[in-house]
Formats: sequence, structure tokens, C-alpha cells
Amino acid sequence: MRFTPMDITNRTFSRSIRGYDREEVKNFLQLVSEDLEALIAEQTEQKKELEHLKESLSDLRERENILKDTMLLAQETKEEIQKNAMKEAEIIVRESELQAERIIATAHDRATDVQQEIDELIRNRNQLIRELTGLIQNTESFLETLKKPYSSPKKDKD
Repeated sequence: MRFTPMDITNRTFSRSIRGYDREEVKNFLQLVSEDLEALIAEQTEQKKELEHLKESLSDLRERENILKDTMLLAQETKEEIQKNAMKEAEIIVRESELQAERIIATAHDRATDVQQEIDELIRNRNQLIRELTGLIQNTESFLETLKKPYSSPKKDKD
């Protein structure tokens, strides 16, 4: 049985010749003592539980802080990776553009060389045509000469 402060205050003892009945007072004090011991034990248990809960709360707060820090670091890392990827992409694009410009310049140089070779071949062809035309004309002249009747030189008779 649990006593309330009002129970203890309002408790009356029967009187005996020498005052209150000792046995009744002793039993009452025993009950109050047991009730007080139970309250103290309960309070001690609650203090332990409170301490345990405080430690748990502290651990949870620490984990929360660690988690926040980790998430922040992950976000920063993500942003850094994105920046690096963009820089790498820009470098790759620049290198590709430079390589394309070199390829175009090389192709242009090669086209110029091919055009010069074509021009040289055209000059050689024209020269060959002129030479063949001259040879044909000479051959035709020679043939015309051969077609003319042959007159033998007359020998003088003396």
C-alpha cells in the first residue's frame, strides 16, 4: 500500500496508558519505510533510465551531426565531381576542335599539293600535245615530201 502525504499527516494512533500504541506505530512506520524504499528504488531506476536515455539522445545527436556532415561532404564532393567533369568536357572539346583544325589544315595542304600536281600534269599534257602536234606536222611534211614524184638527177654526158 502506498501512502500519500495526506495519509501520513492524517494518521491517528489510538492511545494507550503511556501514549500511543507502540505496536501500531511500529507497524505504521514499517509500512511507511517499505513504501519509501519502493519509492527510492523506483526513483533510482528512473534516474538510471533517464541517464541511459540521455546517453542515447547524445549518441543520436552525434550520429545526426555525423550524418549531416557526411551529407554535406557528399554534396560538396558531387559538386566538385560535376565541376571537374565539366572542365574535362571543355578540355576534350577544345582538344577535339584543335585536332579538327589540324586535320582540316592538313587536308587543305594536301588539296593544294594535289591541285599543284594536277596543274603540273596539265602542263605536261599540253607540252606533250604540242610536241606530238609538232611531230605529226613534221611527219606529215615528210610524207608530203615522199609523195612528190621523184626526179632523178641527170647525169652529164661528156
